[in-house]
Amino acid sequence: MTPQSPPLNRSARRAQRRALRKPTRPVRRAQAVLVDPLTLLRPAAREQRDRVMARFLTALDAMVRGEHPGIDEWRDLSDAINTVETLCLHQHKLVPQEVMPTINAAIAGMVQAAQRYKAGQGMRLSGSGLQALRDVLAIYELCCEQLTEHEMAQAQAETQRRVHALLRRRTPSKEVIEL
Repeated sequence: MTPQSPPLNRSARRAQRRALRKPTRPVRRAQAVLVDPLTLLRPAAREQRDRVMARFLTALDAMVRGEHPGIDEWRDLSDAINTVETLCLHQHKLVPQEVMPTINAAIAGMVQAAQRYKAGQGMRLSGSGLQALRDVLAIYELCCEQLTEHEMAQAQAETQRRVHALLRRRTPSKEVIEL
């Protein structure tokens, strides 16, 4: 007669199963391959910049005219504001003393528009908010023309990382306004 071992708890059973598994190989992640290394040194193509700016200007126009702008227009404009903020504060490509007052005014205008939208009114901008958003889009366009395509892509990726980190927080943040 063999002595019986006590029943294993859940964590002990998991450890036992892990020990019996084959070792796994590390996962290789695909790396981006540069087709043209000069993209690191020059701005984006004119057509690409025009396409991005047309999207931003269309979103701004929809909010100005009150043609029932939706979440897509909101996201486009907030992406422009957040990217300029990242270029200014985190990548130090712009002078904060000159740019941040404009960014803060644009954010305030977007917050007011969100409050109107949540109150059942149209998502509309105030006069000062509209002018601040136009100024932010002008700054964004200058950045697209003067910074390299790679620098702009880095700024957009850093912006997305920051926004996702704020959204993952358990406590609500005053920095992120959701519709």
